[in-house]
Amino acid sequence: MEPVIIAHRGFSGLYHENTLKAFEEAVRAGADYIEFDINRTKDGEVIVVHNYAISGRYFKDMTFKEVEEISLQDNCRIPHLREVIEKFSGRIKFYIEIKDRKIVDPLIRILQDYPDEGTIIASFDHYALRMVKERSPFIKTSALFADVIIDPVPILSALNANYFHPCWEDRSPEPYELVDSEFLSYLKNLGFGSISWAEDRPSVVEKLIDKGFDGISTNRPDLVYSIRERRLKA
Repeated sequence: MEPVIIAHRGFSGLYHENTLKAFEEAVRAGADYIEFDINRTKDGEVIVVHNYAISGRYFKDMTFKEVEEISLQDNCRIPHLREVIEKFSGRIKFYIEIKDRKIVDPLIRILQDYPDEGTIIASFDHYALRMVKERSPFIKTSALFADVIIDPVPILSALNANYFHPCWEDRSPEPYELVDSEFLSYLKNLGFGSISWAEDRPSVVEKLIDKGFDGISTNRPDLVYSIRERRLKA
């Protein structure tokens, strides 16, 4: 079975990341999920943006009105989480990375208004993932790992997580060699799925698919879609 395509920050390889334009183009490119990051404003709104700050100012110290007035390249802007969900719900699934554990409660409240069994919540902050499961046990979660570890199962089990997501693209000149198919099969037999780091090199994408990743994260969903279609036809 070929993996799902997760557009990392939307179609960020060609368009401004985490914007409505990048998400729209990801849909057109054939992605199955859009991945995006969420942060919070001073007045408690949940916004879709990767960094904690812009031009030296933290988003947590800005109101949502102030954030709305920020102009990004290509006439893009920072969207509200509700806007993204309302625009793309039913068209593509969501892979949402929590950047701040204080976002967990408002995130859960918003998701309750837009139930979707396919939504996945991810974070490097594993305590935040535990908070998600405590508040809504049926939401799927994905544990992000920055460091190469021998066995993530104890952590995944303690979190009741659904996916193992290694972010090891900078951990080796050939990061795909850090994971083998037997390891991913071991995880799958225990009930854990696996999602790759954001990978755009076609030859490496092929290797990750061959190893058995359930999802391929990428800044170029068009390229991964072409690879997947060719493999399916073969």
